[in-house]
Amino acid sequence: MTAVAVGAVSAPELLDAWEAGWDRDPLRRGLALHAVALRTTAATAAAVPVGHRDRALFALRAALFGTSVDAVSRCPGCGTEVEVAFDQEELLALDEAGPETGGTVTVREDGQDFRVRMPTSADLAAVLDSGTPAPQEALVRRCVPAGEPGPTADAVAEAWAAADPLIDLRIGLACPDCGLAWEEPFDIVGFLWAELDAWGRRTLIEVHELARAYGWSEADALALSPWRRQCYLGLVGT
Repeated sequence: MTAVAVGAVSAPELLDAWEAGWDRDPLRRGLALHAVALRTTAATAAAVPVGHRDRALFALRAALFGTSVDAVSRCPGCGTEVEVAFDQEELLALDEAGPETGGTVTVREDGQDFRVRMPTSADLAAVLDSGTPAPQEALVRRCVPAGEPGPTADAVAEAWAAADPLIDLRIGLACPDCGLAWEEPFDIVGFLWAELDAWGRRTLIEVHELARAYGWSEADALALSPWRRQCYLGLVGT
C-alpha cells in the first residue's frame, strides 16, 4: 500500500473521535476517524477523495491495532458462518503503486473524453442527506463539471475503480460447507470503527476502575501508558 503518514494518536484524541462519531451514521464516523488520522478538522477531511481517505484509515488502523484482520462473514448460499483471517497488507498489495490520479479521472465513452472528479466524503454526505432514490447517478452528477452532459454513471464508476483500487476493495471468500465462492466488499470505516468502539469501552472501564481505586482524573489515567495502566489495575484489590 502507498505509505500514508499518520502520526502518533493519543488516547484522549481517540476517545474524542469515538465520542464525535458515537451517534452518527457510518460516513460521519469515517470522517471523525479520518480527521484524527490527518490531525485536521472533519470539514477538511471531507474534501479528500474517498480512496485517499481509506488509505489514511488503513494506516491509522495499522498504527493502533496492527495489520492482522480477523472477522466473520456469512455464506450467501447456505448461511454458514465463514471465518476470515488475513493481513491487510496482503489485501492492499494491488494498491502498491497508489492511485493513478489525485483528484480527477478521464472517462472515455462514445468517442468522447470527460474529466470527472474523484468522489469525496463531502460528495457522499450530500448524496446521503438528499435521500435520492438514485444515489450513484447523483454522485456522478456532483463530480461532473457543471453544464456538461457527462458520461453514464456506470462508465464513471468503472473509471473510478480503475483509477483507484481502494474505491471498490473486495476480498475473495469460499464457503467450507457448500463450496460457494464469492467476493465481498471490505469496509475499512466500519471495521475500524468496531475496533475503536471495543477499545473505547475497555478504556472507559479502566479509567473508572483507576478513578475509584486511586481518585485519579480521566486525564491522569489516560496519561499513563497502556502497559502501566494494566499494572495499576492489577494492583487494585491486592
